[in-house]
Amino acid sequence: MSPNAREAKLSRRESPRPKTRLRQFLIRLAIAVIATVIAFNLPHSLIPVFKESVSQATPAPEIQNLLAGKRKIVIVGDSITEAGKYPGGYVWLLQRYLNAVYPDRKIEIVNAGIGGNKSTDMQARFQKDAIDQKPDLVMINVGVNDVWHAFFNFPKNQFYPQGNLPTGVPLAEYRDKITQMVLAAKVAGIRVVLLSPTPIGEILDGPENRRLQDYIAAMREIALQNQCLFIDLNGPCREVIGTYQKHAGKTLNLLAADGVHPNQSGYRIIAFTILRGLGIPAKDIENLEVKN
Repeated sequence: MSPNAREAKLSRRESPRPKTRLRQFLIRLAIAVIATVIAFNLPHSLIPVFKESVSQATPAPEIQNLLAGKRKIVIVGDSITEAGKYPGGYVWLLQRYLNAVYPDRKIEIVNAGIGGNKSTDMQARFQKDAIDQKPDLVMINVGVNDVWHAFFNFPKNQFYPQGNLPTGVPLAEYRDKITQMVLAAKVAGIRVVLLSPTPIGEILDGPENRRLQDYIAAMREIALQNQCLFIDLNGPCREVIGTYQKHAGKTLNLLAADGVHPNQSGYRIIAFTILRGLGIPAKDIENLEVKN
């Protein structure tokens, strides 16, 4: 056999045959197709989704412009909002933050908080206290009393761990009352922001806070269905409380003296979270100092 013929024979042995390369290509193609089919048909609950809450994520363009042209904001709420008008409260802070960030604008914030209010109470007075004020934007902060009053009898100062007191508001009714307020505002041409309820006590795994998560989920769903902004106030509070308790135990309240009504630290978290949710960059407010 000539040297050239010997080299040609060896080359054929060392190089993959065309059929082998084609078969390998088809196998890789089949694997890719199968993986794609599995990914598209896998239940969403099995796919990890890493997603920030609206209040923490970079806002969408329409949210970034939410305060554009706004001159009057009404905040409807309970005692947490009502007491928020005093120095250090979240309504007080919001007004001064906005004055500092937008000195050329005159944005007025109207405090429509009434202590003890639930969604049923707020819906009953929504026309008078919100729509008739002719705001450009209305914020609704509701849910603490709807759940808390099902667990605690205030006249008797007695806790009911089953949460079956009739003074609470059932989830279905809570959902209905918020929806009615949102739709009434939309008919009047008023933008709506839904503010989630903050924790009920700082025992984060307690029965009140476990039930409260269903109410927060309902509020988030209403916001999605009606194209209004949802700002999660509960999450940041839980995050701060949980971190504190890891290093200091669970026997001392951090953000609220009674575990429910915020102190100045709690109110600052609420105000900061709302402003971030409205689209104001953190860098514009994190170093601001406000005075009486």
